[in-house]
Amino acid sequence: MKILYHHRTLGNGAEGIHIREIIKAFRNMGHEVQVVGPVGEMQGKKPQTLEKIKSMIPRVVFELCEIGYNLYGFIMLHKAVRSFKPDFIYDRYITFNGAAVLVGKYFGIPVIEEVNAPLALERSSQPDEKLYFKKIAYRIEKWVSGNATKTLVVSTPLAEYLQSTGVSPEKLLVMPNGVDKKKFYPSPKSKNLLTELGISEGDIIVGFSGILRPWHGLDLLIDAIEKVFKKDLAVFLLIVGDGPIRADIEKKIKAAGLKDRYKITGLLDHQDVPSYVNLFDIAVSPHSTFYASPMKLIEYMALGKAIAVPESKNFLDIVDPDINGMTFKEGDADALGQVICRLSEGEALRDTLGNNARLKVENRLNWEWNARAVCDLV
Repeated sequence: MKILYHHRTLGNGAEGIHIREIIKAFRNMGHEVQVVGPVGEMQGKKPQTLEKIKSMIPRVVFELCEIGYNLYGFIMLHKAVRSFKPDFIYDRYITFNGAAVLVGKYFGIPVIEEVNAPLALERSSQPDEKLYFKKIAYRIEKWVSGNATKTLVVSTPLAEYLQSTGVSPEKLLVMPNGVDKKKFYPSPKSKNLLTELGISEGDIIVGFSGILRPWHGLDLLIDAIEKVFKKDLAVFLLIVGDGPIRADIEKKIKAAGLKDRYKITGLLDHQDVPSYVNLFDIAVSPHSTFYASPMKLIEYMALGKAIAVPESKNFLDIVDPDINGMTFKEGDADALGQVICRLSEGEALRDTLGNNARLKVENRLNWEWNARAVCDLV
């Protein structure tokens, strides 16, 4: 098929990984994909000029530009449809963005809308960002989700949220994120990397990867590790990443008495992450926003790790408890500590969970599966 892919992002975060991977999956299946958007085809490079312009524009003016983009987007997509003649449009939703659905209606071609977050709610509740045209944002989000041919949402809670705003359940399909199973695969721990990080080969490494932000629940993980540490288990906390709360996290780790039993790697290229996460014996995703489909979790599974996650709906979209991962009561450090202890003391259990996790990635949680499901849907 011929697929017209539209996005209005700078592609410098997790969204960039998602965009590149699903486009690559479509192409690997033999489909022809044309990409349209402010930065078009992304090769992992940050569009610094656009980022600089965005940072200089007053927020209210930026929102007016976002709304105005619909006219530009409509013209651009209209032109692309006439020349490329796609079988369908695949659109990644972003606030105020209804151009793809309008063009789809105009030409009478299917539009698959991908919604990764309740953006109007998210942006209106962030302490460091004010959404000036809040009502317009909510109305466009509802209209787009309800008027696309089908709207893909990354989690059950996100589907439930959109239904609560008035979107018909028949319009929604839950499709969690995926992973490149050829890039993320199990391999033995690197002895050189262990030495470089100051970790003993006999340590049980409990790990987390990602940007260090408040909603990832690292406070909960540290509280749990403190309880485990007091039981004299040979655990080592490895945090792969960096972020705005790093200083607070390090302060809390030291206060917990972990001393030399932890390491924060700092920022890594995404391509280097697998070799670090392959050091983990236990991979933890302590918390997320209620609607997220954490890509880090699926990467853990692809690498064959024994994982521990809260028993909330978005995590249960991905993990089958006691089959390919273990769950704990959300927000309960004692419960998380008990799971870590059980996994620390059971190598056979870790191996079984990790093998089953990898199997689920091979059979379902990968970008190829998602791309094929989209094409079958169309």
